[in-house]
Amino acid sequence: MQIIKAFGAKFKSIRRRILITVSVVYLVSSGLSATWIYYEVSHEVDELFDAEMVQQAKTLAALLPVNRAELTQPTHQVLQSVSEHEYEEKLAYRIERINQDWSMRTQGAPDHRALPYQSGFNEFIIAATLWHSFGMLTPDGNYQILLLQEDSFRSELRTDLAVDTLVPVLLLLPLMLWLGWWTINQSFTSFRRLAAALRHRRTDDYSPFEQSNEDEEVVLVKQALNHYLARIEQTFVREKRFSADAAHELRTPLAALKASLQNLLVSKDPIEKQQIERLLISTERLVKLVESLLMLSKAELTQVGSEPVNIAREVRQVIADSYLLAEQKGITFGVDLPDRIMHQSHPSYWRVLLANVIDNAVKYSPPNTTISITYSDQELEIKNQVAPDHSLELERLTERFYRGKQMDIDGSGLGLSIVQNLAQQLAIEVEFAREDTYFICRIKWGENA
Repeated sequence: MQIIKAFGAKFKSIRRRILITVSVVYLVSSGLSATWIYYEVSHEVDELFDAEMVQQAKTLAALLPVNRAELTQPTHQVLQSVSEHEYEEKLAYRIERINQDWSMRTQGAPDHRALPYQSGFNEFIIAATLWHSFGMLTPDGNYQILLLQEDSFRSELRTDLAVDTLVPVLLLLPLMLWLGWWTINQSFTSFRRLAAALRHRRTDDYSPFEQSNEDEEVVLVKQALNHYLARIEQTFVREKRFSADAAHELRTPLAALKASLQNLLVSKDPIEKQQIERLLISTERLVKLVESLLMLSKAELTQVGSEPVNIAREVRQVIADSYLLAEQKGITFGVDLPDRIMHQSHPSYWRVLLANVIDNAVKYSPPNTTISITYSDQELEIKNQVAPDHSLELERLTERFYRGKQMDIDGSGLGLSIVQNLAQQLAIEVEFAREDTYFICRIKWGENA
């Protein structure tokens, strides 16, 4: 049962099905051709030897005398074999007068008692051997001529001719199968290229596949894929625009709510004031969440065009923007960067990506520690300390709203998800690692990505 299942699994391949089908068809065709060739050769051999017996009978008839007196040989003569050729015993003839007063036959030919004369072509069996015969009367009607051929004489020639015809076909069989396999594999090369292009395509790449110089079947598949990609892109853009529009529309009422709560803080009732402060904190978190959702929606939309970006300047600008929050925790920055790190890209995307990475480092670094930022050969490394009991799952860091067990730290869980989406848009690579009590973010581009 397992063998049948394994065979069935392999037979699901279109390429294998075509190859097996072509091989079976070729083998069946070769078998049918061999059978047809054998029977056709057999028929032609019989026709050839029948014609030869007719000519031999006519030749013998022309040599016989008309008058009985001219026959000087013994009355009933048997001609002995003159050589040891293997075919001599397979050919025989018998000549006799109508009145049976004279006859002559080769050794091995039956006399008229064992085999009565029969005119025309006939077949008979003597001693379990099949013989072919041809009988005719001479034009003067005085003699009966009977020629005989053993079937093995013809059979050997049939077999030789059939084998000589079929051997090239059988010898070419491996070559034909290999050519079939090679042709089928070559025909599927376009599909393999298409599959490889799909595997290596970015998740946000909805551009259509080119259809030039391709096989008809591949063009049909590409047309269907292009149609599908166009629909997916339209749906994705609509969803992202809806998310962005919804987040944008929420900003105004949230800002108004925040302002109203701040105005209510003037209340002198300590209990009411405490409740309003808690509401204000929740509102502030909601505002940051909406801002993060808006930024995530923008990060997932493909940008067109690029310009030179000085990454070193962008890093220093982000550090300046984060300085106040870092100073409150006693965090310092150790920056080892050249003045210029140029890269052709999108400045706004780099700015947001670096802001999220550095903001994440400031939030999760213990107080009075240092965040180091270094550069080497198209690779930017941002390294910060974390608490010894800091728990995180590296493979889940870029999931939306994932924050590990650090729920006491302010944030929405969208920062590194935004970083990952921006990295895809910028065609760069972002890696996260944990080494002892350090959390490391490496940003690579160019040949390192």
